[in-house]
Amino acid sequence: MIPPLREMSVLDAVESAERMGLEVRIEQIDSSVPVGTVLAQWPDPGTKVRKDKTVILKVSKGGNRQAITDLRGLEQGQALRMIEEQGFSAGEILRVHDGNRPAGTVIAQNPASPAMIEGGRKIELLISMGPLPKDGRIPVPDLAQRDEKTARELLLQSGLRVGGVEYVNTQHTPDGMVMATRPKTGAMIRQGDAVVIQVATSRRKEPELVPETRAATPTPPPQGEVVVEQPQTPVRQIGPAGPVQTLTPEQQELAGAIGLPVDRPPAAATPTPSTPPAVRPGPASTGTARIRYQVPPLTKPLSLKIEMVDATGTKALHGRDVKGGEFISLDAPFVTEAVVTVYLGGEFVWQERYK
Repeated sequence: MIPPLREMSVLDAVESAERMGLEVRIEQIDSSVPVGTVLAQWPDPGTKVRKDKTVILKVSKGGNRQAITDLRGLEQGQALRMIEEQGFSAGEILRVHDGNRPAGTVIAQNPASPAMIEGGRKIELLISMGPLPKDGRIPVPDLAQRDEKTARELLLQSGLRVGGVEYVNTQHTPDGMVMATRPKTGAMIRQGDAVVIQVATSRRKEPELVPETRAATPTPPPQGEVVVEQPQTPVRQIGPAGPVQTLTPEQQELAGAIGLPVDRPPAAATPTPSTPPAVRPGPASTGTARIRYQVPPLTKPLSLKIEMVDATGTKALHGRDVKGGEFISLDAPFVTEAVVTVYLGGEFVWQERYK
């Protein structure tokens, strides 16, 4: 009966077979297993044979061969890093349109996995360019279950841009993983359009005031606490920067548009020497505007001005030069309702209404 000889050293395997009166023939093959190790045998263990039967042993001759990982579905940058980490080098990279994989992902590789190849060998990749545009429009790629960095890279390679990141507080999805996009996956949009990425986080974050590219009707956020990062491209200034004592016609129009009462200041009464002027207390505040602003990266300090318009008029809440990355935190009481406007370098960057 043939004994089990697999995983034994070739010397021990030959000695065991010869003790049973069997003849041995050895075939050496390339393998990453240590040299001299029995990888396979024929006949199989337990087979009954005559004493003069020949047993074939396939034995590792070592070498620097190793398995290549399956790279399909990975983003190009990830695939190249993995090739380098495994001791191989990147070969020719070909690109084709593919409607089934997002632009920038690996469709195929050569040599294909699984395979044992020599260290240092070049691995060729076939990369998706995404689906062919139709009438100048392309579908939003499926970014779900990918990390935020990879999702950003895939959007750029698809010919789209990142319109912001919404961090959704949840305990059901790992931190940093993309949950969805706006517009949703498969929606047809123009090349160069912005896509918002919704990323899971288990940590609660204070909303940050960030620049917007254009005024838009706000959409309801997904369930959970959301922090929005918007592009830092400033837009045209729509109001004055710096403290003022009375409402300008433009500010009166703005206040009227949001429903704030607009009262013109009455003419000042001239007091007589014998009668002191009456002192009227100002209206009591009805709420507090919690203002949090993260200054975007800057090459040089810029002036930051924050104004608030409420039922009592315009107030300057902040006015000084700031550096990139500086965090501004203000709590400002207001009467009835308020609109807070942020100007950076004299340009309008953000506005919010408080009740």
